[in-house]
Amino acid sequence: MTALEPAISAPVATPFPRQSTATQPDSAIWQRARKFCGGVKPGMPVLIPAELVSACVVDLPAASVRQRTALLTYAVEDRIAAPVETVLVAQAPLLSAVPGRVLALIIAKDALAHLTDHSPETGAMPDFLLIRRPDAPVTGLAWAVWREAARAVVRVSDGTGFAVNVDMLPLVWALAGKPVLTSLGAALPTSLPALDLSAAPPDPDPADLRFRFATARSVASRHAGLRPLVQSAIVGLAALAVMLGLAVADTVALGRIAAAQQAAAQSALSGVLPGVTVGPDVDPILSRLTPVATQPQQGAFLPLMSAVSDALAQAGPAVSLRRLTWDDQQNQLSLTVQAAGLDDLQTIEQHLTATGFSVVSGAATAGDGGAEVDLSITGPLP
Repeated sequence: MTALEPAISAPVATPFPRQSTATQPDSAIWQRARKFCGGVKPGMPVLIPAELVSACVVDLPAASVRQRTALLTYAVEDRIAAPVETVLVAQAPLLSAVPGRVLALIIAKDALAHLTDHSPETGAMPDFLLIRRPDAPVTGLAWAVWREAARAVVRVSDGTGFAVNVDMLPLVWALAGKPVLTSLGAALPTSLPALDLSAAPPDPDPADLRFRFATARSVASRHAGLRPLVQSAIVGLAALAVMLGLAVADTVALGRIAAAQQAAAQSALSGVLPGVTVGPDVDPILSRLTPVATQPQQGAFLPLMSAVSDALAQAGPAVSLRRLTWDDQQNQLSLTVQAAGLDDLQTIEQHLTATGFSVVSGAATAGDGGAEVDLSITGPLP
C-alpha cells in the first residue's frame, strides 16, 4: 500500500481548545457555509476549524465499501501522533483519475464530541471544504487561500486543506515548493504572487458540501451497542455452521460405507448363490464369506479438527470460522479465521505454529470492524 504525503497536515493529537476564535458565526467563511449549505440535504453543518483536522491522500487496494473504512484507518495510522482508537477517520469526496486514491480526514473524537455536543443531528464538516479545490498545474500543486484577519485557510489542489497564521504563510508556502496561489479573501502578504479572485470566489464543490463527519456520540453508541451483539452472533452462527457441517459430513461418510459394504456382500454372494439379493444388514453374510475381517481405517479429519479447535480456544483472542474445507489427499484443513484485528490473527497463527501445527497463511484482510485470513493447517495429531 502506498500513500501520498499531503502538502501540510494539521496535528490531531493536540488538546482541543475550550475557547476557539476560528470559524465563528460572524466570520466570512461561516457566512459562506450559511449561503451554500442551506439547500444541501444534510443541512447546515457544524463547522470544524481546519486547525483541528488532518487531511491526507492515500492509495487503497480494491475493496468493498465496508472494508474501505477499516483499510483507511490502517493507512493513516502511522501519520497521526495519537492512538488510532482516539480519532475518527472518514473518507471525503475526491475526484481522481487514479483508481483507489481517496481523501482521508482525521479528527480527535473528543474534539468532535465537544464541537457537536449541542447539535449532534446536523453532522460536522471541516471549514476548508467550503473552498473549491483549485486546478493543479502541469507539475506541482496549487493553493486557494481564504484569508480573514490573521487566519488563512488553504485548500490544496490534491484535495487536502489546512489553516495557518498569515505571518507564517510565506514560510509554509516556500517549504511546500511555492505552489501556484489564488487569493479568495482578504489580501495576502505582498511577498506572495497570488491571482486575486476575492471579488468573485468560485462556489464550493457540491460534493464537498455533502460531506459530514458522523458525530462522535453516534459513532460511539452505535459501536458500543452493536459490536458485542454482532460478534456474539458471528461466533454463534459460525460454531453452529461448523457443527452442522461435521454432522452432514459424518452422515454422508457412513452412508457411503454402508453402500460399499452392501455392494461387496452382493458381489461375494453372487458367486455362491446366484440370484439372491443382499439386504441392508450385511454383517452376518460378510462374516461368513470373508476369511479375515477388515477394519476400516480411521480418518484424520476429526482428530485434526479437534486438535485445531483446542488450539484456537487456547490462543487467547476471540475467533470465529467463516469457511472450512478438508483435503483428504494432503490431510490438510483449510479455514477462514475471523478476529477483531490483524494483531489477533497474527497471535492465533503464532500460537498454532508453537503448538506444533504446520500453518500456511494467505493474505489477511480487514474491514467492517474485523479481520480475516485463510489458514491451511496440517498435523500434529493427538
